[in-house]
Amino acid sequence: MKTFSGLALGVLLGLSLAPQLSAAPQFERSRDQNQDRDRVCVYQDINYQGWEECYSAGDEVADLKKHRNAISSIRVYGRARVTVYENEDFEGKSAEFSSDVRDLGLRSLAGSKSWSDRIQSLRVGSDFNGQANGRDRNRDQSNRFPAQRQQVNDGICVYDRPDYEGREQCWSTGSDLSDLGRSGDWSDKISSIRVFGRTTAVVYRDIGFNGDSITVDRDIPDLSRVSGRGFKNWDRQISSVQIDGDRGRFGTSRSRNRRWR
Repeated sequence: MKTFSGLALGVLLGLSLAPQLSAAPQFERSRDQNQDRDRVCVYQDINYQGWEECYSAGDEVADLKKHRNAISSIRVYGRARVTVYENEDFEGKSAEFSSDVRDLGLRSLAGSKSWSDRIQSLRVGSDFNGQANGRDRNRDQSNRFPAQRQQVNDGICVYDRPDYEGREQCWSTGSDLSDLGRSGDWSDKISSIRVFGRTTAVVYRDIGFNGDSITVDRDIPDLSRVSGRGFKNWDRQISSVQIDGDRGRFGTSRSRNRRWR
């Protein structure tokens, strides 16, 4: 009788433990899936090599301590963005990254300096429906990254660096921006453009829709590769923009306008 009771107890214990053992791998998978959510990882070497340290949206690191002046590349996941500072306590020059940076040595800090091995503090935030979450905005940059930062259904987004990196602002179709200097301080600062929906934009070199112009109806990752007439290229040359949802409207109505190819 005692032998039977012992065997029965062993079976019952085995059954009770089985769900817990099978649950462990499911927990690991769930944790791995969450790894792709809004976060930023920094690395010791370029191309995401060396030690890795990751931060979630809302994290503020006033002193990177052992990782101070030792970061060479950054990976950005989800809708995260990171503001980095050259000094502790979020002081000194700063820059914001919303996409991967394989080599901070290619990102200028000041003069001949780069951001490689120059970061001493950082803040991580994220965007949700165009609104910034987290506490990654400082008083010097509060107006640089407007709340309408998102992928619009019909309209354009402009960036102050090639390949859709750096500062960003989006406008919907129907917008007539006669002076980009008064629209987020964008005059002569656009380096790449994204087009959404059936949008067509006409960009002009001068304010008031004057000067040389081109029609943009597709993404332009690098305006330095778009040649100008009488000037080298269109990088940081745009001063006014007209945005329309009908791709046939502008190209035939303005004699000075030519379509980008």
